[in-house]
Amino acid sequence: MSRVKPMLAGGAAAAILAGTAYLFPPFADTQKTARTDAAEFARAQSGFAQMLGDPRSGSAGLHDFGFQTRTVPGTDDARLVSEQAGECAGQGIYWIRENAQLPIAITAPHRGSDRYTGQLASALFLESRALATAWNSAPRRPTAACKHGIDLAREKQHMFSAFALGFAEAVPKGLIVQLHGFDGERRHSIAAQGAGMILSNGTEQPGERLLDLADCLSIAFAPTPVLVYPIDTGELGALNNAQGQLLREAGFSGFVHLEISSELRAAMIEDAQLRAKLIACLAEVAT
Repeated sequence: MSRVKPMLAGGAAAAILAGTAYLFPPFADTQKTARTDAAEFARAQSGFAQMLGDPRSGSAGLHDFGFQTRTVPGTDDARLVSEQAGECAGQGIYWIRENAQLPIAITAPHRGSDRYTGQLASALFLESRALATAWNSAPRRPTAACKHGIDLAREKQHMFSAFALGFAEAVPKGLIVQLHGFDGERRHSIAAQGAGMILSNGTEQPGERLLDLADCLSIAFAPTPVLVYPIDTGELGALNNAQGQLLREAGFSGFVHLEISSELRAAMIEDAQLRAKLIACLAEVAT
């Protein structure tokens, strides 16, 4: 397979991330969780599709949902879509780039419970010049400090899902990569226990693009095992993933459910070259 050289931001990415702590507000600030009815969901999907097609001037359709848009600090072409300052209704946080070089959205529905996935999604976005990234703004499960947990990977009527369908509408041949984290010690099979990554498309039949991505990652991260559900393991297949189901119903075939071990996530946060390997493989499959 050919190799695609990623656009690395290096120290610039670290500097930007250091100044964007507001993108990961404490979950205790969450006041409620936001779900939509069918009509609102359709309008949100259209709004995201418009902005993904025209990030600078296509955001008006999202303002009706309480979102504000502004430039991501430290960049000149990435727009931040988030709730108004002081509000935390769990609608998610989104970055969309105007001059994208890769038709990819890197998402993390469980940042917080899947440690480092939110930070990893933002770093990959900055370093790859992908079109978009997104993550949750409310915790996955209720806590004593915040009783309004919501699992976005199980929510079809949510802005996070509207974003996914909007991306598919704007970039029908693109990739939506959903980052998750697992602990090998909690897996049942020997294969999954020793894996660094487990890939699936949310079905029992992995497609050609997913297999190509797994091949690329297997070479790039060797000797770390990269598995494919259900060929190499029967665990973590994402069969009930809400975004995967909606995207397939819409005829979109670029959904990638990427589980990363706790050890590899920690290593990738510290090592830009490991992130570059992931970026290169995503670029190879997406372009």
